[in-house]
Amino acid sequence: MAAADILSRIAVSFNERVENQTPETPDPFTRDIGGDFRQNQPYISGHFHVWFKLPDKLFESMNTSTAVTWLHSTCENFTPHSTTPNFGDLTGPGQVGASFPVNKTITREFTLAFREFQNLPILRILKTWNSIYDDFLGVSPLKGSEFIPVNYKGICVVVNTKPVGASMEPLEPADVEEVYVYRGVMPKSVPTDALAADQTANDFVQYSVPFSFDGAPLTSSDGSWVIDYCLNHINSLGTYQMTYDKFIQGIS
Repeated sequence: MAAADILSRIAVSFNERVENQTPETPDPFTRDIGGDFRQNQPYISGHFHVWFKLPDKLFESMNTSTAVTWLHSTCENFTPHSTTPNFGDLTGPGQVGASFPVNKTITREFTLAFREFQNLPILRILKTWNSIYDDFLGVSPLKGSEFIPVNYKGICVVVNTKPVGASMEPLEPADVEEVYVYRGVMPKSVPTDALAADQTANDFVQYSVPFSFDGAPLTSSDGSWVIDYCLNHINSLGTYQMTYDKFIQGIS
């Protein structure tokens, strides 16, 4: 389980994923010019996987597993939340002051970008998720005690990985750079404006969708069990196996 406080949790995370993995640091006062003897690698962005748990009530008339497949298969960009320490100022003689941390603010928002496809599956999924209120009537289709968070909020799991895994084997903890488990997730907008048409500028459509979440996300600093939880869901999607299978079928 997770350690007692945030300092010990971060220390455990650092020791497990950095200190005990024997990655060498760059030579002192350099940016590390490389060499075949190096035992560390700069972080490469852009390798990540996404999994959703959609609210069953809103999606009860839709195949939820198909909707989740569309979302994780078309997601091309992830921008995590941010955390900002807030400071209070004390002013002394001559307006000379000092600042002291008083709390911190979590933006409680992350952004995902999805590539749209024919028949607009992504837009229809996002519309369904935002159908907690009827566009025409302005009231909710949920009845009575159905209007509760479990019926309209979901879960989003994001796994940043190393650029590895082409062996068709399931991802392992050593392949993971960072994980995020967002709870109480809802899209904050329906990107219908992305369908604006211009005969002089044909292009693909990509939605950049902000999502809100509750509390603070679980990360690798909260314990190795969080990584195991995330990989359990990501590996269940058959990360690369299906792609290989389709190409092999076309060759044989």
